Amino acid sequence: MTELHPISRKLYIWINQLLYLGTDPAPHREHAVVSDKLIICLQGNLKILLEDGNTLATKSCLVKAGSSFDKAHIDTNGSVIAIYYLAPLTQDYFSLKNTMSYARDCVHVGHPDEATLIETLLHIRKTSPSPEQVFSMLRGFIIQPHLEHHLFQEFDQRIIEVVQRIRSTARKNLTVKNFADEVCLSPSRLEKLFKEQMGIPITKYRLRYRVFIGIIHLATGHSITDAALAAGFSSSSHFSKSFSAINGIPPSATFLKPPYLSILIADAVLNAQSNQSGSEITATITTHPQRVQLGEYDEYFQTSNA
Repeated sequence: MTELHPISRKLYIWINQLLYLGTDPAPHREHAVVSDKLIICLQGNLKILLEDGNTLATKSCLVKAGSSFDKAHIDTNGSVIAIYYLAPLTQDYFSLKNTMSYARDCVHVGHPDEATLIETLLHIRKTSPSPEQVFSMLRGFIIQPHLEHHLFQEFDQRIIEVVQRIRSTARKNLTVKNFADEVCLSPSRLEKLFKEQMGIPITKYRLRYRVFIGIIHLATGHSITDAALAAGFSSSSHFSKSFSAINGIPPSATFLKPPYLSILIADAVLNAQSNQSGSEITATITTHPQRVQLGEYDEYFQTSNA
């Protein structure tokens, strides 16, 4: 069997979703998962610690937002992996859950088209198609064709409005009461309903989105300090601490240390951030050997509620 080269790492960035291809740059610290994600091992197996203490080997697993993640629960074993961070407020997670097998709380295993999915991801890793092409290539693996129009989960319109408001005011220090007043709910009722619908608290979701804005700025060649300020953090240390809390590793390990990421960003991600900040954000090559490419933007993201 040919060994995969562990150095090559890629990150695809869309408005609602991320795709990471590579190895973990550093051991994960224990952290709460803030995005539904599909993890696929491109060579070898993942090891899942089951609730009865036994270990299950698998090539793919689905992890629910809100679960606690550490190496003891899901061990990638240093393998080359793909992590697809699923779009919120869509049927993506629920469709995958319906086609995979229960392993433990918040974890399902065994994608039904696992072998073909791995083959496709290996091709993406080798050839670096545009973000639009990658989305089209993977869409059928996220929602099976026969489930494309199936409604697994209905989302409360008030939560959709709050999510949209969080995204448009991420740099502002609005309180939960501010969001609650806009949808005619009490703060406590909004917090409860938000967690029921999204899997994580509203404050954690806003922190996640701010970190996402910071990731975009880091990916386009900005320093950690500039990325922190652009995302609404008070300092680079505040951003780094929040990044670690969300991802389990510091931003320096992801963006500023070898092996460096090859980053492919959808055009509309840059356009959306430019519109919100009032200044142009461009994909520039920095002194670090990050390789940034721009791709076409898929229509799906323009029509998504999130």
